[in-house]
Amino acid sequence: MAGAPTQGGAPAQGGSSPQAGASTQGGAPPQAGAGGATAVGGTNSATACPNPVFDSAKKLIVCSNGRAHRPDAATCTFTSPPPPETGGAGGSSAGGAGGMTICSTNADCSAWHYGYCEGDGGFSLTTCRSGCTTDSDCGAGICACDGVTPGRCTNAGCVTDADCGPGSLCAPVSTTCGPNAFQCTSVQDECITSEDCDLGACVFQSGHRICENAVCGRPFLIADAARIAELETRSDWLDAALTPELRDLNPIQRAQLAAHWARLGQMEHASIAAFARFNLQLLSLGAPSDLIEACNRALTDETAHARMCFTLASAYGATAIGPAPLNIERCFEDVSLIAIAKLVLREGCLGETVASLEAVAAAEIAGDPAVTQALTRIARDELSHAELAFKFLRWALAQSSAEGRHELACEAAQQLADFESDARNGERSRSDDRLALHGMLGSDALRSIHLAAARDVARPLLAALFDTEVSGATP
Repeated sequence: MAGAPTQGGAPAQGGSSPQAGASTQGGAPPQAGAGGATAVGGTNSATACPNPVFDSAKKLIVCSNGRAHRPDAATCTFTSPPPPETGGAGGSSAGGAGGMTICSTNADCSAWHYGYCEGDGGFSLTTCRSGCTTDSDCGAGICACDGVTPGRCTNAGCVTDADCGPGSLCAPVSTTCGPNAFQCTSVQDECITSEDCDLGACVFQSGHRICENAVCGRPFLIADAARIAELETRSDWLDAALTPELRDLNPIQRAQLAAHWARLGQMEHASIAAFARFNLQLLSLGAPSDLIEACNRALTDETAHARMCFTLASAYGATAIGPAPLNIERCFEDVSLIAIAKLVLREGCLGETVASLEAVAAAEIAGDPAVTQALTRIARDELSHAELAFKFLRWALAQSSAEGRHELACEAAQQLADFESDARNGERSRSDDRLALHGMLGSDALRSIHLAAARDVARPLLAALFDTEVSGATP
């Protein structure tokens, strides 16, 4: 479920990058992905690694085209030792910590195996985490090395290149609205690194790498991966009243905007499924009627958002597009209160909060009236959806045992730490003021928004909800 490391590398199903439909004038296809990179191929195939060099610090093969991959499961070495271990509360392995420890510095984490303090310090829910030197320290995922400190346990869909089979490599990658990971390369990959993207970042979604520059919204998470529908040519998801101004845009910019808004449409469409599932989950839990009513409103909101996004994508691309059928297989595997609350933490408390702030920022910069209208509506609605998530979490905590509340507090701390770490360490990419006028923010702006959303909004709200559990977990 949400927040847990990806087991066995189960990728999102049923999604792909914008395909036919999000085209420029005359039907030419857009630049691949939301950021406008040309799909990799030829010398940039899934296994291309020119001038390979072994990085003894990261224990990876590094290639001159920007790719890195993991040939073997090596033992991490480091030059900066962690605080001496005292044993006790933190547990003896990265995957088996028995509790949560609030911290300000690494020195507070001596009870943890290769302990370190995750976060900037000084904020509620900044907690100790265990480091690693080998994959066996992690329980799930792999031990990612940096050569300076002990390794960090990282989500993984593969352990070494051998897990990926012929024509594929086990390579690090960012993920959309989630922690970074190692995943197999694919011939469908549209990028190797963010340098391949005109805008946005190279991230892993729907089983391959794409150029992404989109509001996260409420992702439809299955097996800890965001699932979206593919695109197809259709006009029944369009709103004829929404018409952006195209005169000052060249064909490349129009293609980038078509792909960007198509990606947003896919994610807003997936949010419909997320709220439809949440509605049934609320009913299964016997939740109060006001939560059910708010969830129904949110489902209607997300349908309107998807229509607006597909309308803008179709206008920029000069071809009517909409969503193909969405694969919902395995979306109800765990319906316990704790599992649903963990999912809401990531989908709602983080995803919707970030989506609202991104839409607010994009609307303030946007100069096109149609784009401003769409973003203003999205920002207002996503804020109410985030409020619903926190309201549900408050109700869920009241229904949970002390052990359940503590488990959710630990989950909140881990999700916040992972989200903030990925936002700080994500690759930078170029920005374009002309595209920003049409709702497409650059990566630096998105980085600032993500950090502010986590630090200034989600952290204080979650700290207030979990105040008793956080205080009780402090040694």
